[in-house]
Amino acid sequence: MKHLFLFFPLLLLLGSCHQKAAQSPEAEPARQQCNAVYYWKTTFRLSAEERDFLATHQVKRLYLRYFDVYKDPDIIASVVPVPQATLQFIDSVPSDLEVVPTVFIDNNLFKDCDMSQYAGLLVNRILTMTQTNDVPNVHEVQLDCDWTQTTERSYFNFLRKVDSLLHINTTIPFAPTTLSTTIRLHQLKTKVPPVERGVLMCYNTGGIRNPETGNSILAASDVSLYAKNLQSYSLPLDVAYPAFSWAVWFSGNKFQALLRDLTPENESLTLISENRYKVKEGFYQEGKYLSAGDEIRFEASDFEQIMQAKSLLEKQLQNYSIILYHLDSNNLSKYSEDEINKIYAR
Repeated sequence: MKHLFLFFPLLLLLGSCHQKAAQSPEAEPARQQCNAVYYWKTTFRLSAEERDFLATHQVKRLYLRYFDVYKDPDIIASVVPVPQATLQFIDSVPSDLEVVPTVFIDNNLFKDCDMSQYAGLLVNRILTMTQTNDVPNVHEVQLDCDWTQTTERSYFNFLRKVDSLLHINTTIPFAPTTLSTTIRLHQLKTKVPPVERGVLMCYNTGGIRNPETGNSILAASDVSLYAKNLQSYSLPLDVAYPAFSWAVWFSGNKFQALLRDLTPENESLTLISENRYKVKEGFYQEGKYLSAGDEIRFEASDFEQIMQAKSLLEKQLQNYSIILYHLDSNNLSKYSEDEINKIYAR
């Protein structure tokens, strides 16, 4: 029972969840709009540049990815969810930041098993990581899942179960009571999830697997197709914009993988049009072999596209925070301070 072994050390808080004294109304401050950022790595270690970014741009909230949940690849006969890529804390989290533990859950799990039975394990894993690593100022938990029409009911039931567990009175001083979830643009046309708040993810807007896509990270023209749905969307929303880049690898017009470290300066690539390159001679990249004739589409988070998306979305939002994805000095260094200030401006 590998899944129980992985989760079992984190069950120590489960019993206490049912025996807690009510917290005072002052325990959790009123939520305010602020500058925020995601942290989406497997180790928590802030560089000097990243600490400077937090201070310079007055970032007050950190959405901290704790772990992912996928199907256990070692179990063939059934679908069993297991935590993967758990965050390792090398540095302490700055005490002046509000922290939102964030967990990505693979949507396929909601197709193939009853995830509601794992809600308690997930909540207790989050609580244990928070306590063990002295994560400060935790009042909210966020779940990230690209649910679809076929998994909507299962995912929403899971959210209700997690939400009920978070709202159980507890003596744990850091226990969060607010649940939020990510909202993709296409999900603005679906039912509103049963949470208190959402984050509208204004990135990954295009078809990444389509070789004809210009930039799958963000195109304002893609955003415009969904922006009108904000008018009737009843869930309070914050909005997240991209600050990352990658290379999309195709072979025979078929999507192969995302490459995080490949750059256009690679001598084995030749430019064929704008952000598209062809492999001149085969080479290995990030453990994968790229053959001669394969094509690479380099994508980045274009500042002008972000500003156009802001103009489409933010006039329809109220009392919202702006979030950048994600805190990485290499990507953030590609923007000037003035550009970052304009992205964060409301």
